[in-house]
Formats: sequence, C-alpha cells, structure tokens
Amino acid sequence: DPSRVVPSAFGFGRSNHAQFTLEQIEAEIRSAPPSTSPASTSRLSLADAVWKVSLDNPLSLRDRAACAIAAEAVQALCETGLDGASLAVTLGIREAMIANGFGDSVRAVAGYVSVGGYARAHAWLEIDGRVLDVAGEGLALCEAARRLGVDYSDAIAMAKAFGPDALRFGGHEPNARRPLLVLNMCVPTGGTSTALARPGLTMRAPPANVPGCQDAEKTRAKFAAVLSEPRTRLSDRVREMPEEVADVFHRVASTRLDLVGDERQRAARLAAGAQ
Repeated sequence: DPSRVVPSAFGFGRSNHAQFTLEQIEAEIRSAPPSTSPASTSRLSLADAVWKVSLDNPLSLRDRAACAIAAEAVQALCETGLDGASLAVTLGIREAMIANGFGDSVRAVAGYVSVGGYARAHAWLEIDGRVLDVAGEGLALCEAARRLGVDYSDAIAMAKAFGPDALRFGGHEPNARRPLLVLNMCVPTGGTSTALARPGLTMRAPPANVPGCQDAEKTRAKFAAVLSEPRTRLSDRVREMPEEVADVFHRVASTRLDLVGDERQRAARLAAGAQ
C-alpha cells in the first residue's frame, strides 16, 4: 500500500527552514530559479515551488491565496505519500478558498487523466479558466529524493538510495512525469533530466481500448456527482472517505491565510515575526 509504505520510508519535511528567519526563508525562495524550472524543485521543496509561482508572476490576491493553499495540499501529499486523492484535494482547496473569501470563479471539475498508460478519473479546479491541479502521483518519492540530494532522474542513484521496493511503491518515473499545474503554470516534479510529460487532463471519455477506461468512467461519474452536490452534503461525503484521505481533506480545507496586499505592511509583519 503506497499510502502507508512511502511515508515510513521517506519521512516528512519541507525545505530546511529551521534555522532561518521568515525574511530569510522568503529570500531563499525568491532567489531560487523559476518555479517552472527543474532546477527550482531540485533546490526547493515541492510545496515551496508551488508557492513560488505567486512570487514569480504578478497575481491577484485571490490567485496568491490559491497558490498558498495549493502549496499546503502538496505538503500534505508529500508527507502522507497519498496517491489517487484528487477528489479530496480538490474539495479541500475549494473549501479553503471559500473560507478565505475567494470562492468566486473557483470551479471544481471531474474528468480524466492518463497515469502510466492507464485511464484514471481525476478532479481538479479551474479559476477563471486556468487549471489548478496539484494532486500528482508519487510526490513523496520526488520530495524524498530532493531532501537527500539524489537526482530523481538518475535511476542508479535512486535505487541505491531507496531500494527497488520503495521505487516501485513510490511510482518512480525517471524519464517523464506530469507536472503540477498551478494556474496553468507547469511545476516540474522529477529530476534534472526528467522530461515534462503532458498534463494529460481531459473531459473526454477515454477510448475503449485504453486500459482502465471503464473504471475511470464510473469513478468520474461519482466524482461529478459529489462536486455538484450542495456544500451541506460535504461533511457526509468526508465521513465516507478512508481516514488518511479525510485527514488530507481536513488539513487542506482548514488552511487560513493572512494575506497582506500592501507590501510595506507585509515587510513589517515579516520583520516582526523574525524578532
């Protein structure tokens, strides 16, 4: 079971921020290569790389909030090693956006994605037509490689560091990986030589000859039904989730932000937090 094996093998953690002030943390993230570059995710945690999208681009306060909440979702997935949780992540981000006052123009979508040649049902968010999809597969292994300083795209080094069982359970894909999509910005998740695969999101049902197509169609219909229900039904749906999936939902949905539009006020808060 990857959701249980991966975290015990790899542990938790973001970029090593323990010895830095808040100002230094932000300076480190700002000075890293662009979040769309593999060099960025080799240096930063995946969560920080997702948040860096809001630093690399002139975004509205709502879009910055989406980046921050998405970063929390990525951190939760990296820590738990949970795969196949796109519905819980999508619901969690949507709830957090609403709770933080940014629910307008946020649309949850149920469709399909191709994973390893198999069709899978998948959920994601669209904000003014831009895709927010951070429920990638095998993120725990990607993050573990970064923390140990191992190039994810180096199959020999990865096997030496983690062993074949961990690579198999962790969904090692050294040649090409789907990126995380943050408001249509592609954040790489592999190593320095891992090619950027197509995101592969689609609303079209997979052809009948694609493995997993029938299960994907049934699951997508269930996703669509849940996403279209009134929010008053959400608590019932969360209780039906496996415990580890519900935990991820609650962690993401409970994210509360203290976003400061004025940069001078923001700098003052950073300085105060460093004291």
